[in-house]
Amino acid sequence: MTSVLSILLAVVALGIAVLALRRADVVERRAKQWLADGDSGGQSPSVAPTTPSTPSSAGSVSDLERRLRQLESSGTTSGLSRVAVVRYDAFDDLGGRLSFSAAIVDDAGRGLVMTAIHGRTETRTYLKQVPVTPASGQRELSPEESQAVSEAVAGSA
Repeated sequence: MTSVLSILLAVVALGIAVLALRRADVVERRAKQWLADGDSGGQSPSVAPTTPSTPSSAGSVSDLERRLRQLESSGTTSGLSRVAVVRYDAFDDLGGRLSFSAAIVDDAGRGLVMTAIHGRTETRTYLKQVPVTPASGQRELSPEESQAVSEAVAGSA
């Protein structure tokens, strides 16, 4: 019985080895074809159609360079890059300066200010557009929000 089982196991192992060798041969042929394929620049035929061609990429790069020069000449390269945070105690009976106003603005002072007022049982968060305009329908900035915006524009944060 043991010899039959050994022979059966040897036959199964031989079959697995033959399948592995056939699979390795297929992979090797595909790799050689992929490396030797001169028409698609070294890419397999299945990859070549999805890869953008070099002339259109060169056009895209030149468009991006032109747009970058326009942005640099107009002075609009920073976006919302100025940030300041003012921490304070919103209520007399609470310490730790857990409330804050954070301003995020561009070079011209346009952006947003976020305020979180921390109380004993809850924290409320508000977001306002800067500068405040009548069309925005929001309240004026609090003194802490104004301070945060001023510090952000001045770059002192």
